[in-house]
Amino acid sequence: MANAVILFGLCLYLSWVDFRHRRIPNLALGVGFVLISIMKYVLSSQREWLMAGLFAILCLLVFGWISWHRPRALGMGDVKLLALVCYGLGVHDFVVVLTVASLAAMLVSLVLILIRKVSIKCEVPFAPFVTIGLAVILCMSDTS
Repeated sequence: MANAVILFGLCLYLSWVDFRHRRIPNLALGVGFVLISIMKYVLSSQREWLMAGLFAILCLLVFGWISWHRPRALGMGDVKLLALVCYGLGVHDFVVVLTVASLAAMLVSLVLILIRKVSIKCEVPFAPFVTIGLAVILCMSDTS
C-alpha cells in the first residue's frame, strides 16, 4: 500500500511532465526507484524483494523489446515507468494497472479519433493512464 501511494504521487508528477513535454525524466524515475527500494528493504522479505526485482527486469526486457521495434507506440520512459510500477506493486497489481491503463488509453484515443481531434498516427502520453491504473489499485485496496 505504501509503495502504491509513493508511485501514485510520482505518477501525478510524471503525468504532468509527459502531457506537457512528451517525455518522462530519468531523475524522477531514479528517485522513485530509490524510495521504492528502501520501502521494499524495510517491509519485504529477501525473497519478495528478489522476486519483485526479477519481474521488473522481465518487464523491462519485454516492453523494451516492444519499444525497440515500435518506438512511436511505446517510449523508453514509459518502459522504465512500467518496470518501476511492476517493481513497486508486484505482478498481480501490475497486471491490473497495465490493463486499466491500456483500456483507458484505448478509449480516449478512440474518442479523439472519432471526433477528429487527432489522426490515427498521433502519439498519446501513457503516464496519465498509468496514474489512472494506480488510482484504481488504491481504490480497490481501500474498499477491501
